[in-house]
Amino acid sequence: MNYPIWELPSSGLLIAFVAIVHVFISHFAVGGGLFLVVTERRARRLDDERLLAYVRWHSRFFVLLTLVAGALTGVGIWFTIGLVHPSATSALIQTWVWGWAIEWTFFAVEIAAAMVYYYGWDRLDARTHLAVGWVYFVSAWLSLVVINGILAYMLTPGDWLVTRGLFDGFFNPTYWPSLVARTFVCVGLAGLYALFTVAWSRDRSLRAQVARYAGLGWIIPMAVALRHRQGTRWCAPRRR
Repeated sequence: MNYPIWELPSSGLLIAFVAIVHVFISHFAVGGGLFLVVTERRARRLDDERLLAYVRWHSRFFVLLTLVAGALTGVGIWFTIGLVHPSATSALIQTWVWGWAIEWTFFAVEIAAAMVYYYGWDRLDARTHLAVGWVYFVSAWLSLVVINGILAYMLTPGDWLVTRGLFDGFFNPTYWPSLVARTFVCVGLAGLYALFTVAWSRDRSLRAQVARYAGLGWIIPMAVALRHRQGTRWCAPRRR
């Protein structure tokens, strides 16, 4: 398709602004799902009613932030890149049309599971409710697996420049390092958002319990893993 002259009084910073907000929400959508199901399982195993009540309250915050703000900013990315650079957006869609279709399928499952999980607190038994939570997390992480390949391709297309092969572009030089890094970021953000929500609780012992749990089990592993990544350079070496 040939586009007419199209100039907007804005730069690529508009894309960056919307994308950064979306990244903080979308990565929490993955790690937060894992946090919910793991913490709920922990609370049920320990028969900790206070922790279970907190998980239930946290799930409401999770659903509102990820399904509402996450969806709006996700659509906002497509809207801004379509306005700022329509030809590049068209090329990206045509190159990865099946990749986007797969990712959107996982996203649809993710939304459905999140709604069932939230509204199933009083309607589902514990085992089924946890199973729905795992369905959500797996579909959310698989969505990340697909979208990560496309995002990494835009930075390091690798052999795709020569072969134009789908898998050469998807499994590009920075695919695996970025997938591991993003996964740990998801875990860490889950802990950080937990600190934010538990701060509103009036129960000081619950705040201390969740802060310790989120810090040791979620935030510190992210910091250590990303620090290790920076020190060892997981990325593939450059070709000479």
